[in-house]
Amino acid sequence: MGARKSYQQQMWLDIDGESVKLHISAMKRKSMRLQINEQGEVDLRIPFGCGKNDVLEFVKANEGWLRQQRAGALLRQQQALESFSILGKEYQVQTSALDEFLVTDSQIWVPDSWDYSDIRDAMDKWLRPQARAHFQQQIDHWWPFFSRFAQQQPTLRVKKMKTRWGSLSQRGYINLNLGLMQLPPELVELVVVHELCHLKHFDHGPGFKALMTEALPDWRQREKALQQASAKIL
Repeated sequence: MGARKSYQQQMWLDIDGESVKLHISAMKRKSMRLQINEQGEVDLRIPFGCGKNDVLEFVKANEGWLRQQRAGALLRQQQALESFSILGKEYQVQTSALDEFLVTDSQIWVPDSWDYSDIRDAMDKWLRPQARAHFQQQIDHWWPFFSRFAQQQPTLRVKKMKTRWGSLSQRGYINLNLGLMQLPPELVELVVVHELCHLKHFDHGPGFKALMTEALPDWRQREKALQQASAKIL
């Protein structure tokens, strides 16, 4: 028998009297997992073999969590229509009669007909080259310290990730979340150092923590701030 392939389907949920799209992805996994995406829609990952009744029961059991998380997602959408943080600096979003997207020293100008998705897409497109330059600068800055653990500097990949700030692959890539650009520079640096520490230690055990302390003595304080930011951005 051939291996089962992942598949996707959609359903609609009623949350507080509003129809909300539920994206279902079946894959090889042991349990079901719910997430809320940027549009306030629900993503559900399920193991192969889950029936419709199992899905509905799981969603029903997590209805309170869904309401809370969706309210947070909608609040973030509203905030993004008003202001946006770039490397710790707040930029006010202003509408313009001109049909163009523009970032100045303290403002982000958008066409007055744009909604959240339009602004988000334009911001992502504008942020990517900025992110690549800033992240690479951080990696280059720290490479003399970490070069003793690898023959070659990891190759940077900027990605949008829903559940993590970064990762280091054994194939030689350091993956950093585009969302890091909404954080202050010292927290971006924390994530870069964290991932580079995995060149030596693949877990988060005592050796990893000692290396983090050697590189960034205040990493625990920064990590607390990162955890607070994660609840708002990830």
